[in-house]
Amino acid sequence: MIREHLFNKKAPSDPYFRWRGGDVSRLEGMSDGIFAFALTLLVVSLSVPQSFYEVWLTIRDFPAFAMSFAILIMCWYSHYIFFRRYGLEDFFTMFINTIILFLVLFYVFPLKFLATLLWRQILGDNVKDLFAVPQDAVIAMLPGTQAFWLMLFYGIGIIGIFGLYLVLKVHALRLRDKLELDEVEIMLTKASIHSDLIWIGVALLSIAFSFISAPLAGLVYCLMGPVQGVVGGINGSRAEKLFKKIHGEDPT
Repeated sequence: MIREHLFNKKAPSDPYFRWRGGDVSRLEGMSDGIFAFALTLLVVSLSVPQSFYEVWLTIRDFPAFAMSFAILIMCWYSHYIFFRRYGLEDFFTMFINTIILFLVLFYVFPLKFLATLLWRQILGDNVKDLFAVPQDAVIAMLPGTQAFWLMLFYGIGIIGIFGLYLVLKVHALRLRDKLELDEVEIMLTKASIHSDLIWIGVALLSIAFSFISAPLAGLVYCLMGPVQGVVGGINGSRAEKLFKKIHGEDPT
């Protein structure tokens, strides 16, 4: 009876999927704390402004912070939806989740740097100071341009995080019988995997273009929104039609 009740919980934002996650677990609580810490790192390095000019520079760079914030929230939302939908806490899930959290913390600084770089380029600022190397630097720089390595690190971060989310969803799909996933939920799980593949595919394309031009590699990420929007719309329509075919009604 309790199992049946839990497997019939639904959220207005996810009407075609029964949520198997119960109360927020210690695993989710720790993960939320690490995501919150990662968001804090976006601003913790900022010193307290000593003049209105410094306040103005902080306000002017707000879009760069907003861009970084939005991407981290997307990473968190993928995490949130996975644990609400499937409620898995086996060893494999905890292991992959730990690696994701590690990558998120490491990913913050390249993400913040790239967002600041792109925003200042949009404003027409001179960004040479962002690539300056101290004259007394002890560690030698990597061969090639710094912009190339920046785009490479960023792409690897995207592939690592969303590749691991993909692994978790494939794991959930393998446990479809244990989780009692119905046809709609299996379809939505596969659609979510396709979404992760889009992240990975665009990142791989960006890395390929970084060998030609770092700015062009950055522009490749502009494909993410339109492609995800089109694919998401198609999958949402398919889920609605399949649900009506099975149940003869809307989920609401």
